Amino acid sequence: MPHHHHHLIANILHLIAGGGIGLVAAALAQHIGARSADRMPGDSRAPECFYCLRPLTWQDISPLFGWLLRPDTLNFPCPCGLRKNQWTQPAVEILGLLFGVIGMYLADWGWTAVPLCIGLGLLPAIAMIDLQFRIIPDGLNMLLGVLGLWWLYASGGDRPSALIVAGSLLAVGLFFALVYSRWRGKEMLGLGDVKFLAAAGLWLRPDLAPWFLTVAGGLGVGIGFLWRYLGGDKEFPFAPALCLSLVIFVLVETAQMP
Repeated sequence: MPHHHHHLIANILHLIAGGGIGLVAAALAQHIGARSADRMPGDSRAPECFYCLRPLTWQDISPLFGWLLRPDTLNFPCPCGLRKNQWTQPAVEILGLLFGVIGMYLADWGWTAVPLCIGLGLLPAIAMIDLQFRIIPDGLNMLLGVLGLWWLYASGGDRPSALIVAGSLLAVGLFFALVYSRWRGKEMLGLGDVKFLAAAGLWLRPDLAPWFLTVAGGLGVGIGFLWRYLGGDKEFPFAPALCLSLVIFVLVETAQMP
């Protein structure tokens, strides 16, 4: 369990710091990751408006202020005003803020909590990008894995076990993506999901990995039914279930640390 400071102001400042780290990570991952998912070969990698293709300014990309200070804020318009109801950015940022606060509370303040808060902030962005574009950018999967290694070293985790878990989840993902998909005659798991599983394994203890897969599968079934009910395609994105399950078990693991 975390050993919290006895001073209320210090505790509040630490929680704000954790939430801020998660917020910034979520905001940047959403902007950059969405651009990566939507970018055509030869296009600029800089974030731009999906509708008018205008490059986004630093005010547009700024967490919270990128949408909070925009005219007609409650309708969440895109920067050019051509489309309304652009709720994805504030939703991702709010979730990143929430996860960062919870992560900091469970880990207690210290530099060791930085990779935890950043990693938790990435997950809402990964889930939303998969919902929007049906793809998980390789860069976000790679960054999640690097942060997992950083968190593993910073928290004194069992590195050989983490590598074994990562390899095992990679093998499970490849089985579903290549073998089971061929047997069923349709894609059961995308390669982006497979790479996510490998990165997720670096965050999980061996005893939590089977529960992570079980909960992700159950959440996937529930999200799939909801997806079809809301008029989605026959194939639904699996990343939201994977991300939510990973958030749950990373926080469980953090809470159980001595």
